[in-house]
Amino acid sequence: MIELRHLRYFIAVAEELHFSRAALRLNMSQPPLSQQIRQLEEMVGAQLFVRNKRSVSLTNAGRDLYEHLSPWIDELNEMVARARLISEGERGSISVGCSYTTSHHIVPGVVRIFAERFPAVTIKLLESPFDRQVEALVRGFVDVAIIRLPVSHSELVFKELYEEPLVVVLPQRHRFAAKSRLRLRDLKDETFLSSSRRPVGLFDSMEAICEHAGFTPKLLDISSSANSAVALVGAGMGITLVPEAVRYADHKNVVYKTLLDSPRSMVGVVWRRANASSVTQLFVDVAAEVAADVAAGGSAGG
Repeated sequence: MIELRHLRYFIAVAEELHFSRAALRLNMSQPPLSQQIRQLEEMVGAQLFVRNKRSVSLTNAGRDLYEHLSPWIDELNEMVARARLISEGERGSISVGCSYTTSHHIVPGVVRIFAERFPAVTIKLLESPFDRQVEALVRGFVDVAIIRLPVSHSELVFKELYEEPLVVVLPQRHRFAAKSRLRLRDLKDETFLSSSRRPVGLFDSMEAICEHAGFTPKLLDISSSANSAVALVGAGMGITLVPEAVRYADHKNVVYKTLLDSPRSMVGVVWRRANASSVTQLFVDVAAEVAADVAAGGSAGG
């Protein structure tokens, strides 16, 4: 049975037309190489080389085999090299999930730096609400996600990146819109926009945040999207709490107020516990690096 090694030996001899040089190229001694070539000729059923004490040349059968085999070997070598690069994280693709509240802050910087360092890796970005991000991770639709913590799922692991304060979003003409000092308890009579669907990061702790400040909030159930929550605040439906990064989004008819007793929100990078690729690990490393720069006072955009 012809094996790949036989073909590699044949290519080396065909290109060198010298057994000693071919053996040196293959990092082996000449007698075993000659033996392997004879085995290949027996399996092919044709003489591939004309040998004498002075020279080695290809027969017509050997020349035809070389012309057809050489491009295939080159392509095979390229595929092997590509596989090696993929295993080392330098080539391939990665799908990255993010939520609305992270897509405006750290995600652009992480994606840009990762793309600069690993230009052969194709990046696919998927923005969706928190609950869908967790489902997408578990089901393998995305490889890694930068989202709000906590995330509690046995198949997922995470790395904390950075904390940022929550700010309150008020309608532009709210009575507190011009107030310079504001505490969470000052908002005890307001209607908070929240969600009654499955836990979705920030929203599932809205009630706990308010109760920690000493009051039970009036909650209005809405979509789990921070984007829609802020839009509804602008429409006068109530107020909400969002991470500070949402300030950078273009929303009309609202104001963002920093709270003196602001709770904090943790952002993390999350990936599957099993089968994490080298590309994923490299992305996690870049995310941690960018987050450290943000914590040190740098820009999330690099």
